[in-house]
Amino acid sequence: MILLPTMRTSVDVHNYLLERAAPHELVPLKGRVRSPKRVAAVLGLPPKQVGRVVLFDGEEGPVAALIPASLEPNPARVAGAAGVRELREVQPERASDLTGFLPEAMPPAGLPEGTTVVMDRRLSVQEVLYFPGGEATSVLKIRPEDLARATHATVARISG
Repeated sequence: MILLPTMRTSVDVHNYLLERAAPHELVPLKGRVRSPKRVAAVLGLPPKQVGRVVLFDGEEGPVAALIPASLEPNPARVAGAAGVRELREVQPERASDLTGFLPEAMPPAGLPEGTTVVMDRRLSVQEVLYFPGGEATSVLKIRPEDLARATHATVARISG
């Protein structure tokens, strides 16, 4: 008998945020949206409000970098904000194994216990943020201050 890993869903993201009293919405999409950049196009959103999660391996566990979808994280800046010396970016398949979420649907909240979260300062100044919601057919809508509080995120300039 082969046991497949349990995949996490938008319900896990929703419950995580509810438990932390973080106001949010999970917006259902028609069909799969395979990248955060496409979310902006499909929903007609300003690209600067759409974020994505890049997962890194650190000496004390995973580090999730929350960055605008159109930018790349700077590993040295992410490491500095996370308080670690070195980070290695995790490949999408390994990110899925570590978090239980599909790489294309990696949310910024509801990640495994012990994940350090760092949010790019460019996201923190937006009125509202949109991220993958834990499934390829949902989008998380949340204010940056609520997301930072719920995830205990450090806010810093981490994009390149």
